[in-house]
Amino acid sequence: MTSDVGAAYDELFATRGRADPHGLYRMARHDSPIFWSKAADAWVVTRHSTVRRLLEDEATFAVLSGGAGASIHGRTVLQMSGDEHRKKTAIIARGIRNTRRLSGPIADQLDAISAELISVLHRAPGNVDLKAAYTTPLPLQAIAWMLAVPAAAEFRGWYEALAAAGVENVVADPSVRAAGLEARDSLREMVAPLIDQRRLEPGDDLISTLCTSEYEGERLTDEEIKTLVGFLLTAGVETTDRALASLFRQLMLEPENWDMLRESGSQAATAASAEILRLEPPVQGLPRRTLTTTEIHGIELEAGTRVIGVIASANRDEEVFSDGDIFMIDRFDNPDREFTPAGETLPFGAGSHHCTGSLLAKLEMTTAIRDLSATFRSIVPATTLPEPVGVMLRSPPALPVRLIA
Repeated sequence: MTSDVGAAYDELFATRGRADPHGLYRMARHDSPIFWSKAADAWVVTRHSTVRRLLEDEATFAVLSGGAGASIHGRTVLQMSGDEHRKKTAIIARGIRNTRRLSGPIADQLDAISAELISVLHRAPGNVDLKAAYTTPLPLQAIAWMLAVPAAAEFRGWYEALAAAGVENVVADPSVRAAGLEARDSLREMVAPLIDQRRLEPGDDLISTLCTSEYEGERLTDEEIKTLVGFLLTAGVETTDRALASLFRQLMLEPENWDMLRESGSQAATAASAEILRLEPPVQGLPRRTLTTTEIHGIELEAGTRVIGVIASANRDEEVFSDGDIFMIDRFDNPDREFTPAGETLPFGAGSHHCTGSLLAKLEMTTAIRDLSATFRSIVPATTLPEPVGVMLRSPPALPVRLIA
């Protein structure tokens, strides 16, 4: 059975995830909780407890620092550990996790961005791609504002190339990597003069924060800042964009939930956000490398072995989530908890590498749900709804819709 599951998983990569993987993951949880993938050159684990262990046990498992599936940006906070990780993550957190900023200037800016995007939707004749017109530009413009960089047209293309060349490129497609490296270099070229400027005249933005912060008595280097800016561009957009696209697709399949969101308050928006992040996490799997010899489900893995934890499978594990294949807005008694390291779901990772931007993602998602549901009585498919695609990163590629005010 293990070889059958592995072959089916390899086929997902061959077709770029065009088939629904959840039946495969369900079978793997029951019959092959660890299996070998030739395409990914890695062992794959699927049960909630094992995936959580993979993400939390940093003495045994490390984030990839190179090769297929590793960050295209180089050494970011994901590859750091101990005091270095804690202190440098804290620098980023000042700008994107600070509760005063989240409830004040960031919330105000998101309101303004959302209002402008919706005004364009109102003026758009006929059908519209909601992903292109709203779910992508909302977080993209937000992170551009937080970095205080021009929201140039190239920004969107860079984001898409960088996202594709990272964790999604676990099969090491050379053309995808080349496009990602080109986007990375173009972004760094744009950021370089901004670093010089912010060192001389710092403002209240993330690049200024990076330019004026110290680690062990030394300022961050230009190279470190460029790396972190590239990382923030992809990390700051990916989760919100993909999750919102999946959510609005789900709401079109179950329009009664749209009506419920229109009549309910912010807690329902948070609950819907938490549930779609469980059901269809934007990052469906994360690769790790073993640091020591370890055993998983009876298989002994030597140090240096690649292992993929399938978050999309863990988030539907029957031992943790009843009716895990069903979208249930009222699933969580405390949906806010799912955006913290204490949550049961794993869309933001786990342990010390739990995503620093999880609260920002929650704010962006709830803002989008609030504003769109308040503005439009219904949202209906303009054509057959595109299926989600992707293996490690997964979401609908487009959302052709008709919005009814």
